Amino acid sequence: MTPKRKGWLILALVVSSYTFMYTQSETPCDDDCEKLNSLNTALHKNRSYVNYAMRCGQNPASDTLCVWVKDTTGINWNLLADTACLLATQNGLYKQNLFVITYDTSTLILDTLVRKQCP
Repeated sequence: MTPKRKGWLILALVVSSYTFMYTQSETPCDDDCEKLNSLNTALHKNRSYVNYAMRCGQNPASDTLCVWVKDTTGINWNLLADTACLLATQNGLYKQNLFVITYDTSTLILDTLVRKQCP
């Protein structure tokens, strides 16, 4: 095999291996992850002040949800918590402790706006 052909073969192998590595599907989401994704999608709909909902802390088996929001005037945070509980229950997340939390990037202060026990 000529050196030129060998170089093209190596280049083709390298490109093929990188293509294979970067086109593999991501690790599948477990059941809780799917439920949280559905909750996030529902909470974002027509609510630009909602950043995301996730498990509070590092324990995925937790029964505690944190809804992170932008501190916006004129929002009824209790109503948002009720809506989040309703959506969580509809998505199979039952009996969750829910916290609506805002984070001020200028002062680095967390503020719990509402704490609610969902049915």
